[in-house]
Amino acid sequence: MGVEEPIHILLVDDRPENLMALEAVLGSEQYKLVLATSGQEALKYLLKDNFAVIVLDVQMPGMDGIETARLIKARDKTKDIPIIFISANSKDAEHLFEGYSAGAIDYMVKPFIPQILKSKIDGFVDMYITNQRHKTQSMLLQQKTQELERINDELVKAKEAAEIAAKAKTEFLAMMSHEIRTPMNGVIGMIDLLLETELQDEQKEYAEIIRNSANTLVTIINDILDFTKMESGKMELEESPFELRAGIQEVFNMFLVDASRKGLELVYFMDDGIPQVLYGDMGRLRQVLINLIANSIKFTDQGGIYLVVSSSRDKDDPDKLILEFTVKDTGIGIAPDKVDKLFKPFSQLDSSMTRKYGGTGLGLAICQTLVQLMGGEIRVEPQEEKGAAFTFSVQVRKCVDEEEEPNYCVCPPAEGKLLQPERMLVVDDHPINQRLMVSMLNKLGYEAIVAEDGAEAVRMALEGDGYSMIFMDLQMPVMDGLEATERIRESQCPDRQPPVIIAMTANVMEGVRSKCLKAGMNDYISKPVKLSSVRKMITKYSSGAIQGSMKQLQETYRESVVDS
Repeated sequence: MGVEEPIHILLVDDRPENLMALEAVLGSEQYKLVLATSGQEALKYLLKDNFAVIVLDVQMPGMDGIETARLIKARDKTKDIPIIFISANSKDAEHLFEGYSAGAIDYMVKPFIPQILKSKIDGFVDMYITNQRHKTQSMLLQQKTQELERINDELVKAKEAAEIAAKAKTEFLAMMSHEIRTPMNGVIGMIDLLLETELQDEQKEYAEIIRNSANTLVTIINDILDFTKMESGKMELEESPFELRAGIQEVFNMFLVDASRKGLELVYFMDDGIPQVLYGDMGRLRQVLINLIANSIKFTDQGGIYLVVSSSRDKDDPDKLILEFTVKDTGIGIAPDKVDKLFKPFSQLDSSMTRKYGGTGLGLAICQTLVQLMGGEIRVEPQEEKGAAFTFSVQVRKCVDEEEEPNYCVCPPAEGKLLQPERMLVVDDHPINQRLMVSMLNKLGYEAIVAEDGAEAVRMALEGDGYSMIFMDLQMPVMDGLEATERIRESQCPDRQPPVIIAMTANVMEGVRSKCLKAGMNDYISKPVKLSSVRKMITKYSSGAIQGSMKQLQETYRESVVDS
């Protein structure tokens, strides 16, 4: 701060005896008195040190006190130093005005009273010390402000870098999803077609092993992508009407073979008071049930797996139901000291379990996120006997719109066939995917034409009689599937039945479905494409259901165009 050192005071007088008198009055350990016998000498001292106050004689030979004061006030470094003039002249108005106009802050006449001069000097020194402290505090404040600005700039840059990294991560995942699922699409699709042919028992066994291994790999890929979406906060619900009992039965049907192979019971109990049709995200609910039941079957060698479903009403909202699911098994159980590891990502209860049973350690962490997303919680119930029990709850609503169909339903064909079923178009740039889709459609009894990219698809869709159904890949060179769909919808003839456009996408990131619908697509199939998925889509958009579907699509597309 600079005030701990002796305070410098400059005394200026051309007569040595006057300087001695001033020194005698002001001498103190607190002050360092600097003596100058001329204006020039005083200016020289002012260049070297900082002074709290200047005592300046007015009448001096050469450069007098008035001129010296003007030079002092003309310099930025010294202009704020208070000057006390000492003069032998009487205090006439003209003399006083000249001194004050030169920059003096006070005026004393010789002979002066020592105590008055001393008190004035002490007052100016106190002001100097206070001013120095304020300057120091201001300097520290400025340094803190600069440091905060620097930290803030770093945070802004870090935030921008994190956003860029998150965007790059999302784009990378979307690309990797596409790149991984594209070859898997060929593997699983061709195996499905192979299993539809006549095979020897040994060949069928090998083919089923390949399909099971491929399905396991797809499950692992899905877990990793789901966990990444969960980390980035991109996981969303897609709610629609669904029938709970049918959804549970569908999940159980998936595990009947595995359970019977191990000789396990697989039973569910459901309250009769639960409404038949509910409104929520059956897809995410199914994902949680599949994960828990798959774990139970994996870790159970004898006994069974039991699911109990109950419901309770929300006191604040009569239309809302709280469903509680308990999945109990008679397997190896969970040690109490291992429970805290269950819902941590990439965590296995024991490394030996990973070697024996496999798995990524992501399933329960994903289940916890999904359950919380659906307004519930998941926990492990303590078990006195052997086995494990997981209980989770989710919030759903009663389905008030009885005319809206549950999401598991597939509209049956009114006439058993599509409008112009022979006119089907497959749009994909990958040769394996082209062959796979054409083979699947041929297997189902339909002929298909192939377009290499979106631009070719637009041209072919608008020529001649067009196509009744188009299976459109999203990521393609020249023109992608979204742009191709938009152009087809914009250019289609109003007198012609618009085609059903089904997206085929390996990109499972959130928001893809809404982009497909906004572009004008009717529905989408996730890669790897299965024969059952293609059959389901053809059945869903058969002639009995296509009219209402296309009307709804045209309204949705028209609204999206207006909004955009």
